[in-house]
Amino acid sequence: MIAQARITSDTYASVHLDNEVVEVEGADLSELRAHVKQVFITAAQIEDSPLDVVILEPDVRHHLRVEPSGRISPREPGEADENLPELPADGRPASLQPSGGAAATPTGRIGHSAVSPWAGDASADTFTGEFPVARTHRAGRRRAHGAPASGVSAPSSMSAPSSVSAPSSVSAPSAAPAPSASSASSAPSASSAPSATGDTWRARTADEDPAEVPGSLSPTTAPSSSSVGTAPTKNELVRQRGTDDARPTLKDLQTSTARKPKAKASKGWRGFLTRATGGVIAPRPGKKEQYEIDRLERIRRPLDGPRNIVVVNLKGGAHKTTASLMIAATLGVTRGGNVLAWDNNETRGTLGWRGIPTDHTRTAVDLLHDLDRMRSPQASAADLDPFMRPQGAMRFDILASDEDPGSAASIDAAAFNDLNDTLSRFYRIKVIDTGNNVRASNWMAAVQSADQLVIISTVREDTFNAAAWMIDELRATGLHEQVDHAVTILSHSSKGTFDPVLRTRLKNHFGAHTRAVTEVPYEQQFVDGSHLDWNRVSNATKEAWLDATALIIDGM
Repeated sequence: MIAQARITSDTYASVHLDNEVVEVEGADLSELRAHVKQVFITAAQIEDSPLDVVILEPDVRHHLRVEPSGRISPREPGEADENLPELPADGRPASLQPSGGAAATPTGRIGHSAVSPWAGDASADTFTGEFPVARTHRAGRRRAHGAPASGVSAPSSMSAPSSVSAPSSVSAPSAAPAPSASSASSAPSASSAPSATGDTWRARTADEDPAEVPGSLSPTTAPSSSSVGTAPTKNELVRQRGTDDARPTLKDLQTSTARKPKAKASKGWRGFLTRATGGVIAPRPGKKEQYEIDRLERIRRPLDGPRNIVVVNLKGGAHKTTASLMIAATLGVTRGGNVLAWDNNETRGTLGWRGIPTDHTRTAVDLLHDLDRMRSPQASAADLDPFMRPQGAMRFDILASDEDPGSAASIDAAAFNDLNDTLSRFYRIKVIDTGNNVRASNWMAAVQSADQLVIISTVREDTFNAAAWMIDELRATGLHEQVDHAVTILSHSSKGTFDPVLRTRLKNHFGAHTRAVTEVPYEQQFVDGSHLDWNRVSNATKEAWLDATALIIDGM
């Protein structure tokens, strides 16, 4: 593999490593080169083998070999160099693109450097617990703010080539003397600061007509060779004076400060590079990690009010209680508190038994008897504590159904609605486990209250037939919208794989009725019926329930 780097400005480069792209930034060209070198050295150390490298700078191309030890040496270009694939566009703003045309066609044969400023022993720059280029980075930051960088000079391996002017604060090789103080004002326009008088300057934007902007440069007109590397004059910029209509508002300020930070890789070789460099070089996450980040953002999406997730199947043993626990636990772990798992069985359910035990046995029936006090404006979440069963680090509560086998108490539709209204004051999300009687009034009230219906079924004839019959019944009673919007979860009930023909039948059937169909694997911990222990749940099961929970929140 031949790795490539494209230097598109004095402060930005893109490094291409085996279909991976690392964006690198620096305060100046010297610092930028140091960071690019460190990316290549880290890649060579991870692979534990030398890395052949091509570095493209305006008007010059460097062919190098990077050793895991940190030594960088020139090499003769081979056939592989002549057949390098074209680098993708880096997507940088026009102000950060090189002023010449070299980098615009990086695979063109531009010319090769006789003496590379990149070669040399860079072992001192490799990571040894204190990332060395951080020193250069800090010096660069001082220079960017106008403070002198006394005592900081770039090593010869970082010096600028003769074809590119080095910043005045960094020493250059004897073949390319540092520019004088009078030339220090020739910094790129992208780094120019507003004038001390408070005037604001901006470059002409792409959608403005050059004729309407005095002194602006037409994008179709290439700058002359004499202007390369020099700052635009004031006549080449548009002067904006503050007016009452143009002054920024509070919303403008908040928008600029609330910008979403760039995601940094934390896993794999990208995460290693981020940690090794203290975040100075922070590649974007890979596809898998980016999917995980996006999935968490979907689950954590703000909701504009309390929401009900109702888990249904008319067959016992269909994994309704397991699904209710796992959805609540996944929400609690990823979103935080204010999540309730509520057993809405009309008589006796098992949700309370499957949670972490508490020192009381109060249930929804007990809460119903004390509901007048909970409706008081002075009531708080703490007043609910005597009725709830907290689930520790999983950060959700359980409200159990009546557990007394001799009790004749029952929750009907009116009682469900009273409880639902009160609990909605204290919980953002309620995951409601249900019984097996489609004609029970509290079962129907729960389904009618659902912001998201979840149809759960194992891959057994009796359970998925019960789910299919329930769908037909709901449609017949006018609840077709809840069914259309539902999510179906197919739960593996054994270690064996699905029958592929049956699997296809189920996906096609439930996919024709509901918004989404997903699967969760067999989990040994659920077999014995003991209380849910999040630490014992396998990673594969957690991942599957994260996928399912993201689908559920998508519909809310």
